[in-house]
Amino acid sequence: MAEKLAIDGGTSVRKEKLATWRVNYGYEELKEVLEVFENGIFCSIDPAAPKVPALEKAFAEYVGCEFALAFSSGTTAQHASLVAAGVGTGDEVIVPPLAFASTAYTVFMVGATPVFADVDDNSITLDPARVAEAITPRTKAIVPVHWFGHPAAMDEIMALAREHDLTVIEDCAHGYGAVYKGSNAGTIGAMACWSLQETKVLTAAGEGGIFTTNDKSLALMADSMRDHGKDKAYQSKEMADYNIVRVGNNYRLSEMHAAFALAQVRKVDRLQNARKDHAEYMDASLTEIPGLKRPKAEPGVKLGHAYYPIRFDLDHFTVELQQISDALTAEGIGNNMSGEVEFSAKYPLFRENSPPADVPVAERIRRELLLLPLYPDLTQYDLEDIIAGVSKVAAAYAR
Repeated sequence: MAEKLAIDGGTSVRKEKLATWRVNYGYEELKEVLEVFENGIFCSIDPAAPKVPALEKAFAEYVGCEFALAFSSGTTAQHASLVAAGVGTGDEVIVPPLAFASTAYTVFMVGATPVFADVDDNSITLDPARVAEAITPRTKAIVPVHWFGHPAAMDEIMALAREHDLTVIEDCAHGYGAVYKGSNAGTIGAMACWSLQETKVLTAAGEGGIFTTNDKSLALMADSMRDHGKDKAYQSKEMADYNIVRVGNNYRLSEMHAAFALAQVRKVDRLQNARKDHAEYMDASLTEIPGLKRPKAEPGVKLGHAYYPIRFDLDHFTVELQQISDALTAEGIGNNMSGEVEFSAKYPLFRENSPPADVPVAERIRRELLLLPLYPDLTQYDLEDIIAGVSKVAAAYAR
């Protein structure tokens, strides 16, 4: 007989709830931030500002690309990337339905229309076959999202892009550490956008983003977009700051945020290795439970372990995902119904302004997908509690 759940009056696995995510920081971050106070330069527009250039250099080396530009968020980097790609009024951009809404709504910001294509049942990234079906004469770009650190099927997506003369913009908000057939995520498409928001592998103390590319012209356009539309290719440095050539915005990252992120980049391997070890430890137990499914690395793929997504096949359980989530919370195991929260196609903005989304695979995944805690400073006790909590809830609700 299954153990009585805490939500039904039983004893919880943990007394204090384990957070779903938590920022890992320490002396390194504090040292970098203190240096900003010491030099007294807080805005990156100052030619003497050291932290933003240092972050951009370190990030480019980490990704393995030529240009990296710091932005105020991953969303603002996405907007700039679409402008750099020449996406505009009347164009269409193919995006996945399972991703944070900014991947799709930034398309509206340039006057174009997001078109949702379904995802692969394992990787939860764009299904190339469905992308091919979504391409029309108006299609201008494809935005594959390396969701939860599993790279999208980039060979097939790049082949479609070449065939139809489309720009590929990699959404790497979850792409840290992910490798696709020997190439780092973010180095395959024309450009890539990264998030430094608090829940990501690396953070800029809350908010931040990075734009990366190997194309100088795209980098100059993105740089212009983040700095009020200034002509970054202008020959006269004295006049460049006053030569406004397009509608841009202030998408710059502050020195404070850059300092925090710089320290994070410098220890990224340590952070990622811890995530990998934790994920593999939990996999050994949780993937043996009937009805639970974890994305498996496709051939030639190295996972980034941005989060710990796990699916509860509702054919195996007597309740819906919300009840499973509530029961885990009562056991002290933090979790997030990411599939439901980040199913962009459901929002009125897209239902009313995009073509109807025929995405049955994504629809099923949204009803099954939870995120469990995964961050570097989880202890062995934490990992055991997660396994115990999920096992307990799965057994109680098994058919």
